[in-house]
Amino acid sequence: MNALYALVLAGGSGVRLWPVSRQLAPKQFINLMGELTLFQQTVKRMETRVSADRMVFVTSREHEGAIRDQLRGYLGSGRAEKVVVVGEPAGRNTAPAVLLGARIVSRQNPDAVMLVAPSDHVILDSCAFADAVDESMSAAARGMIVTFGIKPTRPETGYGYIRIGDQAGKVFKVDRFEEKPDAARAEVLSSDRRYLWNSGIFLFSVRTIMEEARKHLPELMDALDGIDPGDLAGLDECYGKLQAVSLDHGIMEKTDRAAVKPVSMGWSDLGSWDSYYEMNDKDMFGNVVTGDAVSLDNEGCLVAAGSRLLGVVGMKDTIIVQTEDATLLCPRGRSQEVRRVVEHLAGTGRAESMIHPTVVRPWGEYTVLIDQGRYKVKRLTVAPGQKMSLQKHERRSEHWVMVSGEVAVVRGDENLLLKPNEGVTIPVGMLHRIENPGPEPAELVEVQLGEYVGEDDIVRYDDDYGRVKESPKPKVQRGNLRPWNGEPEAR
Repeated sequence: MNALYALVLAGGSGVRLWPVSRQLAPKQFINLMGELTLFQQTVKRMETRVSADRMVFVTSREHEGAIRDQLRGYLGSGRAEKVVVVGEPAGRNTAPAVLLGARIVSRQNPDAVMLVAPSDHVILDSCAFADAVDESMSAAARGMIVTFGIKPTRPETGYGYIRIGDQAGKVFKVDRFEEKPDAARAEVLSSDRRYLWNSGIFLFSVRTIMEEARKHLPELMDALDGIDPGDLAGLDECYGKLQAVSLDHGIMEKTDRAAVKPVSMGWSDLGSWDSYYEMNDKDMFGNVVTGDAVSLDNEGCLVAAGSRLLGVVGMKDTIIVQTEDATLLCPRGRSQEVRRVVEHLAGTGRAESMIHPTVVRPWGEYTVLIDQGRYKVKRLTVAPGQKMSLQKHERRSEHWVMVSGEVAVVRGDENLLLKPNEGVTIPVGMLHRIENPGPEPAELVEVQLGEYVGEDDIVRYDDDYGRVKESPKPKVQRGNLRPWNGEPEAR
């Protein structure tokens, strides 16, 4: 195991689990199956065989900050800072991401074996997963590219299939791969003992995968050779020109080194609400009921309530999922089509395709209460001991009213202490920061006014959470905090 490293792919959008999963808050960062998020469960599972300082995470640029937050929440700040996180400036499918990760690991250890896994899968039996890694190490060291195969439990059209070939030690050679089938073909494949689901989890030496990539994807490897993952400008310039191709299509279906390790580990890619239904315990009528829901005379349903009471009566084989701002209804068996709803919302500019009303940030969270284009009202909750970035806005002013707790406020060259029922205004362009020095969460109401109130109207100067690469250092007064004097602010 001294040569084992891990690569976690964390760039998916999880659109088929809408409305719980959104583009800017995808399923891997959500507590869908247990107290830890799917991403944190993946890290915990990897840690049974790979220390955190040997893990590399490849994600989209927009999720890089969320990855860091998730790592701090699970590993702690000290250990999280030692982990390599690479943000792709553009999505190019799995082959470029895996090969970029392989090049990073190869620089540390050219003889490394790399375990590759998506961050949004569920594995109920972590011991079986660890055993499969152990039993596949020898094959990977011999130059085989091992993928983990799952025995089908139903005719699934959302997964690719692998046909098992001859045995080669504790793994089997791959006879062939089959694309995601239609319903009729899925019936045939799922009942044939020679076929397994393709889990998308791989084990191979970095030397082997790069040799095979040079053979089957030479142009992609030539382009990657010119990329330094630490050079953001160079990465931005080159990455968008890379060929978009999956590891399966680009290498696995062409190589003669493909192998499969059959493993029964309670696996699901949780790629749809049907998958979620299958993974959860059911009542005597075959229903999965979560949250504040009243389920009466229903059969074979998924009833998932959000922040409000949900009542469902007399439904059969139906998926009902509720969140703060959206509700989904569809027949079981058609949840793969939820992506069509997301595509429609995105095409019409609806924010519900992108983000939740409540957004988690490293300092706490905010909930959008009203958004009317030129003004927005939010509820802010700042966690104990946390603070927002030192920042300014170029197109909006902000007005804060304290609800509970106390916060220290930087307002230009002033330092203020706000208590309940007190408020303050931050004019356009003024430097500001909120910090909660107390032991309890602090809650504020924020009103934004201006020609533009989008979340990207922010210039950060200092940040405890690594969201500023380089920044100017404006002068901020460091005197004692003074209470708000109760006088109305100038507008």
